[in-house]
Amino acid sequence: MPHRLFPRNAPRHHSAQARQQQGHGLRRTIAALGAGCACLLGPVAAQASEVSLLAGNWDGYHNVTAAWQSDALWQHDFGSQRLDLSVEASVGRVFGPAGQPGAPLWHVGLTPFVRWWFSDATALEAGIGANVFSGTYIGSKSISTAYQFGDSLGLYHRIASTPWGVGVRFTHYSNADIKRPNPGQNYLQLRLSYELR
Repeated sequence: MPHRLFPRNAPRHHSAQARQQQGHGLRRTIAALGAGCACLLGPVAAQASEVSLLAGNWDGYHNVTAAWQSDALWQHDFGSQRLDLSVEASVGRVFGPAGQPGAPLWHVGLTPFVRWWFSDATALEAGIGANVFSGTYIGSKSISTAYQFGDSLGLYHRIASTPWGVGVRFTHYSNADIKRPNPGQNYLQLRLSYELR
């Protein structure tokens, strides 16, 4: 007679309990990633070049993000233009469309950015980074995994003779089909930044 690993009538975990345990795991993961960001970026924190607030939406979904971006970790001059590399740490909140069920989600991320300064004060920027969300549903949309890649493309301008900067950025989040469904998230955000030097 085949041996059963678990008795036929063994109690099973309730789905609510499983979801609660999953939520605890996600919170621990976010806390660990946040601590890791602090450890990695701590040595250059004193040289952090700017802090930013980004806000925007797409198809009824909203994203508000606070970020700081390091000074250039590498740069190369091309006469009147230059290329540089920096790192951005971010924390934000995403909201589903009004009237849909589900709570907003937190997200934290770490993203390397390349900037091409085609003038003294204006640059195109592009970055690909790693992000962790506090859940897998935004409104009624399932994003399947809390871990999401973030691809960003933006235009940035520093206002002359001030520490302020403005910009616009498009960001796409996706799990790269690690798990389906993978509908992705898109956000077009306006940006206001302040240089810390």
